[in-house]
Amino acid sequence: MGLNGFGHRRIGWLMAIAVLASCGCQTVRTPEEKIASSNIPVEFTKVSMPEYVVEPPDLLLVEVLEALPGRPISGERLVKPDGKISLGFYGEVYVAGLTTLEIKEKIVLHLRQYVSDDYLGLWRLDPGDPEDPDDDKQVPVDPKDSDRVFVDITAYNSKVYYVQGDVAAPGRMPITGNETVLDAINYAGGLIATAAPQNIRLVRPAPPGACCQQVLPVNLAAIVSAGDPTTNYQLMPGDRLMVYRDPIVRATIFIDRIAAPFQTVVNSVLQYSFAARSVKTINSAVVGASTANTGAPAAAQPGAR
Repeated sequence: MGLNGFGHRRIGWLMAIAVLASCGCQTVRTPEEKIASSNIPVEFTKVSMPEYVVEPPDLLLVEVLEALPGRPISGERLVKPDGKISLGFYGEVYVAGLTTLEIKEKIVLHLRQYVSDDYLGLWRLDPGDPEDPDDDKQVPVDPKDSDRVFVDITAYNSKVYYVQGDVAAPGRMPITGNETVLDAINYAGGLIATAAPQNIRLVRPAPPGACCQQVLPVNLAAIVSAGDPTTNYQLMPGDRLMVYRDPIVRATIFIDRIAAPFQTVVNSVLQYSFAARSVKTINSAVVGASTANTGAPAAAQPGAR
């Protein structure tokens, strides 16, 4: 009786350890009460993003009103992995890490090798004194202010956030500056049956020079059912939204993984025993048939005396 009780207690402790190991340690670094009194951007207090910096694989629209005859510059240009865009006949320009105004200036300066300053809009006529027609003069124009070259962004592909865990469609998604946690979950197809709605975290990587990342709790029930925007954060480039799995499901999977090798061994033993019994039964039947045939009297031949 004592041995049985000790064995049961050991099994109970092993099960408890397995459950704790499968659930892991998931702590909240920033409590919800502190978030409510902080300046973290949320649904109704969104902030504007800083000026967009182009990186691969963004898509740019570049137009030059007057280029060389037969060599127009117009259309979308993909920022390649090396950070450059191609202008066809006019070569390549490195644009990674620049804003659209800086790219425009760099393109204008690059095109001065092929196109005159007048066509690039680098000179304008200053009328001067309207009563003196001879007072007109040419004034230089900053390349950023040229009205002959236009640069814009048509696809924001380089700034993304990530949705991971138990959602229907996890992955990386482009960010436009207006997305919230609720938007991200909806874009990812919503939670699946094994998800733990009460265990969702937003991990915000530390910017250069900062000490550590920021981990923010998400109260999905309050966001959806109560309309509370406290934890419906505005997403920033590089954010990771993690939807954890329900602890019961995780424990079940963990125990199944532990039990799988033992199940394989047991199945192998059972198959071997079944095969051995089958062979033994077949051998017994064959031996019995042979013995019966040997012990039977021979039939009398016709005419024998």
